[in-house]
Amino acid sequence: MSIRLQVLLEEEEMAALKQLARQENMTVSEWVRRAVKHEMRERPGKAAQTKLETVRSFARYGFPVADWNDMAAEVESGYLDGLKP
Repeated sequence: MSIRLQVLLEEEEMAALKQLARQENMTVSEWVRRAVKHEMRERPGKAAQTKLETVRSFARYGFPVADWNDMAAEVESGYLDGLKP
């Protein structure tokens, strides 16, 4: 089902929008729908934004870290030790 949306634009904005649509051989409505879909796809969701903010906050710290291969081996040996009777 389609829903009608009314948007108020200044005359100059509408003229520019018509020009953009005309350059792409589209109606103004088609151009606007495409622009809205593009914006909706390009903006990260709230969850993604929250994750990014969390990662950035942790990146401010200087925690000591071992070589990745050494850490992975230690983690794996810990799992294996837990399996021993």
